[in-house]
Amino acid sequence: MDHVDDGRITVVSRRRALAAVGSGASALLLAACGGATQTGPAPGSQSTGAAQSGGPRALAPATIGWDTFRGVAGGVGTKWPDAMVKSFQDKHPNVKVEYRPIALGDGGQQSAYPKMLSAAAAGTLGEVHAWDPSHWQMYQAAKKNLIRPLDSYVARDKYDLNQFYKSFIEYQRWEGKLWGLPSWGWTGQDGLLYNVDLAAAAGVTFPAQNAADWSMNKLYEIAVRVGKFIERTGGAGMTTTMPGAIAVTLWTRAFNADNLSPDGKKSVLLDAGPKEAMRFVYDLANRERVIALPGTYQGDIFLNGTLGMEQAGSLSVFNRNKAIKDGNPKFKAQLLPKRKDGKRPSQLRGGTWNVGQNVKFPDHGWEFLKHITTREAVISFNADGGEGALTRPDIMNDDYFKDPNFRVFLENFENSMTHVVPANLNGFDFEAAYSKFGMPWYKGEVGFEDGLITLNTEVQKILDLPTI
Repeated sequence: MDHVDDGRITVVSRRRALAAVGSGASALLLAACGGATQTGPAPGSQSTGAAQSGGPRALAPATIGWDTFRGVAGGVGTKWPDAMVKSFQDKHPNVKVEYRPIALGDGGQQSAYPKMLSAAAAGTLGEVHAWDPSHWQMYQAAKKNLIRPLDSYVARDKYDLNQFYKSFIEYQRWEGKLWGLPSWGWTGQDGLLYNVDLAAAAGVTFPAQNAADWSMNKLYEIAVRVGKFIERTGGAGMTTTMPGAIAVTLWTRAFNADNLSPDGKKSVLLDAGPKEAMRFVYDLANRERVIALPGTYQGDIFLNGTLGMEQAGSLSVFNRNKAIKDGNPKFKAQLLPKRKDGKRPSQLRGGTWNVGQNVKFPDHGWEFLKHITTREAVISFNADGGEGALTRPDIMNDDYFKDPNFRVFLENFENSMTHVVPANLNGFDFEAAYSKFGMPWYKGEVGFEDGLITLNTEVQKILDLPTI
């Protein structure tokens, strides 16, 4: 799943570990592996057989390591990883895959990366692992020579990247190279889930999401009407995922802008478009007072039926369906209004499967990557592995994805927007700055103008730090 860790102490330790790996551990890893660093398949590599897309290659006897926190839902292993190991070994009886689950601590997914960095420094990290771009890890892992580009493998095998949604493949690219294959992924909190009964009681009708009158102004009007109605009974009109960096990105995109300059060097929250977006959210929260702000409620007010609508996405539909026990509250999904360019505001969230750079059997690792990203494997990754892996269009005809509320979001999978990467790769402190300096602004503890200037200034301070 998609976890966020804003802890600065963890960030510092990761930096030191990355520095250690980058400065000297690569040489130690190389020596431990007993071979030269490779950037892709080479003459005399471990695989033999015809180069064909999708077909199993004959692999020399080997033992490879799979170090992963994926498929370890809530700290408890699911049956998905074992099934992947068995089915791969059935195809390749000469190859043993050592599945080594990484337990997640209180920091969620972010707690796994220091363990992986330590294993890399010790030369014990396996052939296959995951450094997710949504958590800023893939870029650092590539920069520190922990993972290898896959372009030469793709070319050799004529591997069809079009079996994935294009946006999820683009998410695997950095500095002109492909660094992984998609693992989990969704299009972010790019829509709304609204309580059908509360909307009806408030006299609100949502326009069809492709209707001309479905606009940000209409959304504002609906949020106010529902919020003012529900507050009489102690409920709230709406929740958002503000003030996190992901949410700021999405709302600024809703107003035809973004929160960063395209080169990732400048925070642009004081520009006209982003500022209009921030005013939209601030006024709903503090002038209209129809947003349930953090600290003003307890429990899950969506589930207990006292929330009109929440900012949410395709993955949220599955989570809500799992949590609702008696069929109530009844809800419907709606994408956010289109922008001037015809696109929906979104912010792709996704992960990656990578092959280690300094490993004994990179070809075997590549074959395993292909194995765990097939249509059948990805369907199982969702249904049995507890993940939101919505990365392939050919899985969407499976019964698992038939919920009409989920299918509302399919439009965005074809056109989702990826994030702008901070130029200095310091995504951890970048995200932490939004939480720390955005929360007083969001809650109205400071004025709109002063609070936004402070937030923009503090984010820029992070962007001005040296590259990590």
